Amino acid sequence: QTTTTRSNEDLIENALQQVPTCTSGDRPRQRRLLTNFQAWSHLAEQYNLQYWISYGTLVGYVQRRGLLPHDHDIDVTMMTDDTSQLINISRMNFSSDYEIKVQPQWHIVDGTHRSYFHEQGINFVAPNARFIHRKTRYHVDIFPAYDFNPLYANKSIEDKQSENLTIYDNKYNWFSYPRSWTYPLKICYFSDIKVLCPAESEKLVEILFGSDAITTSNTKCVNGSWIKTF
Repeated sequence: QTTTTRSNEDLIENALQQVPTCTSGDRPRQRRLLTNFQAWSHLAEQYNLQYWISYGTLVGYVQRRGLLPHDHDIDVTMMTDDTSQLINISRMNFSSDYEIKVQPQWHIVDGTHRSYFHEQGINFVAPNARFIHRKTRYHVDIFPAYDFNPLYANKSIEDKQSENLTIYDNKYNWFSYPRSWTYPLKICYFSDIKVLCPAESEKLVEILFGSDAITTSNTKCVNGSWIKTF
């Protein structure tokens, strides 16, 4: 176990060499985010969870094959029908360091119709679940994807698989796109961590964040602070 822990830590320390810092708090935050993500990727592999990296995490992968240096969380997406797997794992004592919190109203499609459950540690509504480090509270957000568009239908009535998937865009509006941009999922390496990527990472980043986001960060280090430039 200690050898595995050491090799996991070494992998992250090596990966961090490729991630710039700007403020004194950057390196500890980056280390915690990557450590969390590595633990998630191991759990997902162990339980065969089908997820893919998304949002800011996907932007980081497309721009630099790893963590955006200013990012504050890790984003992944799962089909909402797979949430029951997360519920099952959350009830197991799968780790002394990590826990999974599932939004009790995950089956309500629109996050604006969900409630917070602060007494249960549920201080989120848009993600279906979070993978959380018990001590640091750093987390991986697990966002939902649907095989129907919530604006028009409750569930695909046809037996055939829907041609499209629907997710939140970066302003929390529903956004439908071709299923083939996500599937088949492929193994990729994010800051040297083995994770699952959508089939068409660049297309998803371009349509959600604009073509500039494929190559250019919207956040720069200016005089020891991260500043959004556009």
